[in-house]
Amino acid sequence: MQMRKIWLFSKNMDLWLLALPVWICWLICFLVPSSVHSGELPLWFWVFIIVGIDVSHVWSTIFRTYLDKSEFNNHKKTLIYAPAISLLILFSIACVSITFFWTVLAYVALYHFIKQQYGFMQLYRVKYGKVDFKKWISDKTAIYTSMLFPVFYWHVNTQRNFSWFVDGDFFNLSQWISQIEFWDISLLVLINQTGNLAYFTVLGLWLAQELYFTKKQQLKIPIGKLIWVLTTACNWYLGIVYFNSDFAFSLTNVVAHGIPYLVLLFFYVERKKILRTSALPYSKIMGHLVFMIVVILILAFGEEYFWDMFLFRDNVHFFESISDYPFDMLISPYAKAFTLALLSLPQVTHYVLDGFIWKKNDKNPYLGEVLFGGEDGS
Repeated sequence: MQMRKIWLFSKNMDLWLLALPVWICWLICFLVPSSVHSGELPLWFWVFIIVGIDVSHVWSTIFRTYLDKSEFNNHKKTLIYAPAISLLILFSIACVSITFFWTVLAYVALYHFIKQQYGFMQLYRVKYGKVDFKKWISDKTAIYTSMLFPVFYWHVNTQRNFSWFVDGDFFNLSQWISQIEFWDISLLVLINQTGNLAYFTVLGLWLAQELYFTKKQQLKIPIGKLIWVLTTACNWYLGIVYFNSDFAFSLTNVVAHGIPYLVLLFFYVERKKILRTSALPYSKIMGHLVFMIVVILILAFGEEYFWDMFLFRDNVHFFESISDYPFDMLISPYAKAFTLALLSLPQVTHYVLDGFIWKKNDKNPYLGEVLFGGEDGS
């Protein structure tokens, strides 16, 4: 079986760039005092993690789409219609109910986060090649189980000290099932215990299966894939189930999602330039990266400035230390609904476009060459 060569995944670079930041987050979560877990998110956290990684990774998509002439031409209709249609839908929902707006946005974001973890696992499957043994538990089952059980736990154990966007954005399943005639707290404990047992059983059997069959068939152990799936499982379990903390959930969730995406996007943009120009000096590559980082940080802080000025005023001390707000908070319900929809548009467009720009097809002619060295992969 021939190994596929992917520069990003060679010489364990993937472990340093994709997995190590997540492991560092776990170490931080275990080392910080309980007061950090029980308190509000500090200002530095919002600046470096929320804006610096979460909001910035959303804006980084423009370098893969709108600011790349060939990519824009290949996805022209999608790039024009996606934000226009999304804005109309978002505004309509916000006009009906702000609460429902955040619920819809939370579940769309959840789907996006889950699909990204699955997508990276697919890259690892390509790296290690196809296997011909029949699996008891598929890679797909393992990666989805690693995320869906913690999400289920969140829905039935609603005494969580964190939320995805705002309080109450996820449906409260415990309110529904508590209305069952025979329901009591002992049944919830049983559900939690059974779920935990099934969770670790599925992941344990999957891991044992991978190690057993690769050894039996004398295949190379897919270390990267194993680490990616298990890192995902640990991250979602620790962030949602183990730590009942806004700090832990936000840190693990943002870093595990934002850093891999930024790494992949920066790699794609620069690798594509190298393929088209034969070679680029290291200094020029670094210059491109610094330029992209500066641009997305400016856009991210600009977006947060408008969120704070028009809608929330949660970080007024940070922004007014730079300059006073020239406008008051919005009062009109329709003005607030439109602004909410407009400011949410970058992330929703990012969610939508990700479903098109990372698929290996005729509209992404460079994807196979950049990521797979010209070999087929999915």
